[in-house]
Amino acid sequence: MENRTRITEAYTSELLEHGTPPKTVHAFCKALGLTERDFFLEFASLDSVESAIWGDWIGHLISKVSSGEEWKGFSARQRYLTFLFAFTEASLDRRSLMLSRFGHLGPVASHPSLRAFEDQFKTFATDIISHGISSSEIAARGPFQSLYPAILYVHFRAVMAFLLKDESQRFERTDAFIEKTVAFAFDVIRTQAIDSAFDLARFLAPAAWGKMS
Repeated sequence: MENRTRITEAYTSELLEHGTPPKTVHAFCKALGLTERDFFLEFASLDSVESAIWGDWIGHLISKVSSGEEWKGFSARQRYLTFLFAFTEASLDRRSLMLSRFGHLGPVASHPSLRAFEDQFKTFATDIISHGISSSEIAARGPFQSLYPAILYVHFRAVMAFLLKDESQRFERTDAFIEKTVAFAFDVIRTQAIDSAFDLARFLAPAAWGKMS
């Protein structure tokens, strides 16, 4: 087994068994029978190990759902829904770990272990948005559309937070949450409603009223 795999598997076991990451690289390597040189040839720090664990996991999931032949015929909305339902299913295998690491987080809370996870998702979201714009499913809005991947990431994190708190049978409430919120999101971004909401918010901002006086 290659060192990278040994490190990530041992790190995951440490999290599951003790609920906390390894304390030091030295102690971690000693228990694993590796030198520090072996470790640092693969990872820059202990934090980067966990970041890679979650980034590799979501990257593998994205690759899996987008590799099917039917994917090519899906709309942007169908692609996003397919990914979210695949995510909730795959999360069953890691629910204990996800609860211990992220169960306390809200949709906009940052976490150092989610850096690669976020990067992988935003790249995926950018592809979904591009697909939706090319098919006219999503309205093109110039520079404003560059915010869409970040907006979808907040939504994705909201799904994740909802899932980790869901205690319904077979997580049926999470499925309903996904369907309703994705339907709303795509209803908004395929029309001019988001532009109108942005203009209204800007108009109602205190600064705008100050300029009128």
